[in-house]
Amino acid sequence: MNNRKKQRNKRIVLIITVAIVVFSTISLVFSRTQGGLERMVSDSIAAIEYYVVKKPVEFVSNLFSEYNELKDVYKENKILKAKLSSYASVEVNTDVLSKEIDELKKMLNIEYLPTDYNVKTTSFVRESDDWNNEITIDLGSLAGVSKDMVVISSKGMIGKVTSVTEVTARVQLLTAENPTSALPIQVINGDQNVYGLLNRYDIESKCFEITLFSDVEKFEDNAKVITSGLGGKAPKGIYIGTVESSIVSEDGTSKTIRVKPAADFNDLSYVAVVFRSDSNE
Repeated sequence: MNNRKKQRNKRIVLIITVAIVVFSTISLVFSRTQGGLERMVSDSIAAIEYYVVKKPVEFVSNLFSEYNELKDVYKENKILKAKLSSYASVEVNTDVLSKEIDELKKMLNIEYLPTDYNVKTTSFVRESDDWNNEITIDLGSLAGVSKDMVVISSKGMIGKVTSVTEVTARVQLLTAENPTSALPIQVINGDQNVYGLLNRYDIESKCFEITLFSDVEKFEDNAKVITSGLGGKAPKGIYIGTVESSIVSEDGTSKTIRVKPAADFNDLSYVAVVFRSDSNE
């Protein structure tokens, strides 16, 4: 009887123990499964929130940020370009002013000017239609300018005064197509002085054509040509240019020469009128 009770109690204890183990196992498995589902659901919601809400907002925000950066870069480039343009303009103006100052200094120290003459420097107006023919200077009769006075640049003679008002004067250039008169000249050919007339300017060769009064067999290289002072047309010794070539006649002598101008007629900054030193200025 007692043995039966003991066996029954053992069975009850065993059943209870098995039940507890099974229940614990089921609870543990269920608990783990429930946590995995929760995490999966949570991760899914987080992914949806990121790709549907946060990612588009971040993309749009980045677009606006990049646009603003590009806009700032564009503004900075525009400012830099304006500054560079301003610097370039200042540099050009500085170069022009420097060139004009150098030209004025040269006008004050003209080596070829006769000793009994001086100059008055002036600015001028030059029309494109009459580029090779004449200029108008800002000196007139009130400054002592009169007809036939010689006008020069720092490098050489450029023309003569043809008409005068009180405050301006018109100057016919040596490059004029139809000069009013020929200019008496002198060629310094070594120890030989050769005289002639400057008749015209040849546009093709860019040289003056001069007719000589006497025959010359040969000219030295770069023989200088100056005003002769004959006929009262101009003071003696004003520099005109150098002998470039000659037209040889059949007998081997030359009566016509081409002279390269000393002055650059396409690059005149300032000019000067030649006065006698004892004239009333």
